[in-house]
Amino acid sequence: MIKIKFCGASGGDVTGSKHLIKTNYGNILLDCGLFQGKRDESIEKNKNFPFKPSQLTSVIISHSHIDHIGALPMLGKDNFNGDIFLTKLTSDISKIMLIDSARLQEEDAKFYNKIHKDDGDFIEPLYSEEDVNRIFPLFKVKERFSYFEPVNGLKVKFINAGHILGSSSVIIEVEDKKILYTGDIGREKQIFLKTFDIEKGVDWLIMETTYGNREHGDINDVEKEISSIINKVFDDRGKIIIPGFSLERTQEIIYIIDRLLTYKKIPKIPIYVDSPMSVRITDIFNSNRDEYDFSGSFKDYSKFDKDPFGYDYVHYVSSIEESKKLNDKKGPFIVISASGMCEGGRILHHIRNSIDDERNVLLIVGYQAADTLGRRLKDGAKKVKIFGLYHDVNFEVRSLDFFSSHAGRSDLLTYVKMTHPENIFLVHGENDARESFKELLFENDIKNVFLPDYGEEFEI
Repeated sequence: MIKIKFCGASGGDVTGSKHLIKTNYGNILLDCGLFQGKRDESIEKNKNFPFKPSQLTSVIISHSHIDHIGALPMLGKDNFNGDIFLTKLTSDISKIMLIDSARLQEEDAKFYNKIHKDDGDFIEPLYSEEDVNRIFPLFKVKERFSYFEPVNGLKVKFINAGHILGSSSVIIEVEDKKILYTGDIGREKQIFLKTFDIEKGVDWLIMETTYGNREHGDINDVEKEISSIINKVFDDRGKIIIPGFSLERTQEIIYIIDRLLTYKKIPKIPIYVDSPMSVRITDIFNSNRDEYDFSGSFKDYSKFDKDPFGYDYVHYVSSIEESKKLNDKKGPFIVISASGMCEGGRILHHIRNSIDDERNVLLIVGYQAADTLGRRLKDGAKKVKIFGLYHDVNFEVRSLDFFSSHAGRSDLLTYVKMTHPENIFLVHGENDARESFKELLFENDIKNVFLPDYGEEFEI
C-alpha cells in the first residue's frame, strides 16, 4: 500500500510544500515548508498540519528555502522526533535560514504589536529560536547519488535539482514503484548554477509548476537591463531597493554587479546588503566555489576575478543601528535586503522609507506569491499597507524575471519528456499555471496528469 497526501503547495498554493508518503514501512514527509500569504490563512495553515507529526517516520528535505523547511520547528513543537534527511549544503544553509526565520518573526511581531498597541491587535511568532535549535539534532546528512534507507523496505536518493546551492530532487523506491519528487528545479541556463540532473523510469512524478504558464526573459539580457537601471538611478541620485532572498538571489545580484563593475558598465555606487543572514550564506557560497552545483562559466570567472561576491566593496550590514542609518542616507546607493517577498524583515523598513520618492526604484527580482506585499507592488498597487499603515506608491516598481531559479514552461516540458513518467502530480503552482501546463502536456500526448487539492490523498 502506497498513498500520497498533499498537505501543502497544492490546490493552487505555491508555498508551504508538504507531501506525505504513506507506506506499510512508515510515513515519509517530503519537505515541511512555511505557507506565505494572507495573515489569517498563513497562521491557520502553519499552525495546523493535516496529519499527526508524531506519526511521521522521517522527513526528507529537498532544499533550504523557507517555503520548504520553514515549518520544521512546528513539527518539533508537535512531538515529532524522527530523522530529517538532507544534503550537507542544505543542512548548513537551513540552520542559518531557520534561525533567521525565528528572529524575523519575533522582530516583526514586536514591531507590529508596538504600533497597534492602542488597537488591541496582537500577534505572536510561530516559533522561537529555542524551538529551532531543538530540531537540529534530528538532521541527518546524506550524499547525493547514493541510496539510503530511512526505514527498512524504502530507498531514497538525492540528485541535483539545479535550483539553489545544495538543492536536490528526491527519488523514492518502494514496493517496485519509483516516485520522483522534483522539489524545485532550476532552468536549463542560469546565472551561475548548472542545470538539473535527470532520473528515468519513473512511475509517479510529483512536479513543481511555479512557471507552468510562462517563460522567463532571456538570461543573456540580464546585465544590459541591470546596468540600465543602475545608471539611471545613479544619475537621478535615487535609491535602488532590492527585496532579495538571502539565499541565491542576493548572491546572484552581487555577482552580476561585480561583472558590471569589472567590465566598467556601471559607475562605482555604494552597495549595502542589509541582512546578517545574507552575509553568512554568502560565506558558504564563497567557500564552496568548486562545488558540483556551480556551472563551468562561473568557476572560470571566479578564478579570473578572485572576488565574485564583492567582499572588497560591498557593505554587509549586521546591526539594526547600521540598518536604521540607511533610512536617512541620500542616494545614489543600492540596498539588498530580506525578505524576498516583502513579507517581513528589514526590507519593509526600506520600502516604507523610500516609497514616496519617485527617484527611487523597487527592483523585484524573484517570484512573488499571491497576497504578499511584493505581489501587490508588482501588480501595480497605488496604495499598500506596511505594518498596518497605508502608504502611497510613488517610487517606480521594476520586475525582472531573469533571475528566477525556477524552470520555465519549456524547461518543465523538457524535464517531463526526459524523465518520461507514467503518472504526474502537478504541485507548487497557482491554478492557472497548473492548468496551462496540464494542457501543454496533453498537447504533447502526455496523459495521466493530476492537479491535487490541499489535503487530497491518492492511492498509487
